[in-house]
Amino acid sequence: MNKSDSERVATVLEEIGYSPAQKEGEADLVVIVACSVRQSAVDRIYGKARALAKLKMSTQGRKNKKLFVLTGCVLPRDKKKLAGKFDYILDIKEIDKLKNELSEVINETMIHDYFKIKPSHSNDFSAFVPIMTGCNNFCSYCAVPYVRGREESRSVGDILREIKDLAKKGYLEITLLGQNVNAYNPKDSPFKKDCPYSKPFAALLWEVNQIKGIERIFFTAPHPKDMSDEVISALALPKMLNYLHLPVQSGDDEILKKMNRNYTASDYLKLAKKIKKIRPDIALGTDIIVGFPGETKRQFQNTVELYKKADFDISYHAMYSPRLGTVAAKFIDDIPREEKKRRWNILQKLMEKNTLKKNQKYLGKTVSVLVDGYEKGWYIGNSREMKRVRFRNLCHCEERPRQSGGETKQSPEKEKVIGKIINVKIKKALMWILED
Repeated sequence: MNKSDSERVATVLEEIGYSPAQKEGEADLVVIVACSVRQSAVDRIYGKARALAKLKMSTQGRKNKKLFVLTGCVLPRDKKKLAGKFDYILDIKEIDKLKNELSEVINETMIHDYFKIKPSHSNDFSAFVPIMTGCNNFCSYCAVPYVRGREESRSVGDILREIKDLAKKGYLEITLLGQNVNAYNPKDSPFKKDCPYSKPFAALLWEVNQIKGIERIFFTAPHPKDMSDEVISALALPKMLNYLHLPVQSGDDEILKKMNRNYTASDYLKLAKKIKKIRPDIALGTDIIVGFPGETKRQFQNTVELYKKADFDISYHAMYSPRLGTVAAKFIDDIPREEKKRRWNILQKLMEKNTLKKNQKYLGKTVSVLVDGYEKGWYIGNSREMKRVRFRNLCHCEERPRQSGGETKQSPEKEKVIGKIINVKIKKALMWILED
């Protein structure tokens, strides 16, 4: 979502005459797009503010004054503390107000709807498409409802028009975004009569699967409580990636209750079983918080046991840090950092062992890869299981051409491969990468 926010910010600025600078020192305007999910991310804003202040001091006397803007997810407390360090601090849904704030520089009409801003995508083959923003869950550790507000779903018609336009331009992969993406609940519902689903999110997945030219569809981040049978069924649609990221956060029921997650460890494992029944070979990822206030060693061990039972391909685990303004910030942060780190290391080692073991099943198999880069002689990209794959020789691979009307640009050989879907036979399986 942070990347998607940044693309929309870039669009607003380009519409009023700005163009990207290669270095901060060359820029007339610097926009920081913040994330408040973790304290470490917020701490970086303060460090960045100090660096920008030095930059402003070093460029005094220039004809054009440098402007610094903070947007994204920013808690009210942080807004107050940072007020004197940025020229403007705006909620992400108000980023279009920059047009008015900068009216002395350029006179332009505002866009009044965040969702209607057409972003400048970072490439021409894979795009983020926000379908909702905000969250109603109020997990006790999370600041999202306070910085992005309550859930607001984008209209079905707008989403489908944007994706169809991307397909016409040659885009192959779409990632549907939302803080609680599978709680999508729009006011309109112009789904086709032959759509087999009644739940809006499952129906939307089906509709996007019907769009010619789109080959790969992913969504993030879902909540376990909203993984209905219809959504699970929709995972088997032909264009869905063979990967699901489903945050669990803890494997202990008491901790889950304190987190206000509204499911038990048993509920989560039943979901995982249902999902793997629909797609037996799906890669499953998750998020886990270690050292939540009051978490005993036994409760952490319950998380380890759930990890083993769920058989995750990958996990993103974080040491708990309090976010002021949240319910959990009122709890006593009673787990020492050294103990949090010890628990983090246990999960890290478990993940590394499991990830390496799971990657071995791809040896000798051919995987479909959307190539997104070229590094030191290797083409690199993601498989449908979101595994990083690299290969050197195209002669060992089978290219799948784009199914779209996008124009083919004249470019060096490596540029012709980037943005294509290539079938690659795996000959080496490492922990974090598969190779031909």
